[in-house]
Amino acid sequence: MVTSTRARFGQFVHRRRRLLNLTQDEVTAAGGPSDAAQTRAENGTGPDPSIETLRKLDVALRWAPGSAARTLDGGHPTPLEALDGEDRSPTSRPLTLGPSEIPLDLDTIIEILGPHTQITKLSAAHPEVPGLAEAAGELSRVVSKITGAYVTRLLEVNGGPAGPRQPLVEFAFGHLLEEPSTVTDPRELEEARYRRFLYGRGDGLDAATRERFWRRWEDAVKLVATEDPERSGDAEVNA
Repeated sequence: MVTSTRARFGQFVHRRRRLLNLTQDEVTAAGGPSDAAQTRAENGTGPDPSIETLRKLDVALRWAPGSAARTLDGGHPTPLEALDGEDRSPTSRPLTLGPSEIPLDLDTIIEILGPHTQITKLSAAHPEVPGLAEAAGELSRVVSKITGAYVTRLLEVNGGPAGPRQPLVEFAFGHLLEEPSTVTDPRELEEARYRRFLYGRGDGLDAATRERFWRRWEDAVKLVATEDPERSGDAEVNA
């Protein structure tokens, strides 16, 4: 039996589908319910639509969430285009971004260095390939930032500017401890100088910069102690 409430609801569903110029198959493909569920909804037959069917109708018919349920109860649906002209369908919902920083283990860094070395060699062997040298140069810059961040952390947790110099660090990452004469980006320059400071090569820094770097290292040590108390003894702050 078709009730007046169900008939009214079916009219809203049918009119909206026709307004959007969609077939029932296209409604299903857009995230809507099955053809059979749509037919029951539009004709007002069978049991009342389930919550899942109502939710799917909202999605496929581009109604604001809750519109189908509200219409079934005697209210009116809210088309997404009526919401201040903003498309708020799930497919265009703003992406929730993750953290701005993620931990990167040494094994992953080593994996990155392998292809980087290969591309660098290819670039040197084939200068005739358009754009290859530029791409290799940009990749080298990014890889240097990644490995530089690792070395910075390594030096922070191993005594900082007052810690012992490790020949292995200089052997493996010596190029990251050199004077950054070719670096122009202010942030990269700051990181390169801070890294040299951590390795005991901050003699050329002015007093204000040395003080800033020293405080930064102290804060880094405190953070390490908070995250991993067992390692706090590896990086004592020497004030």
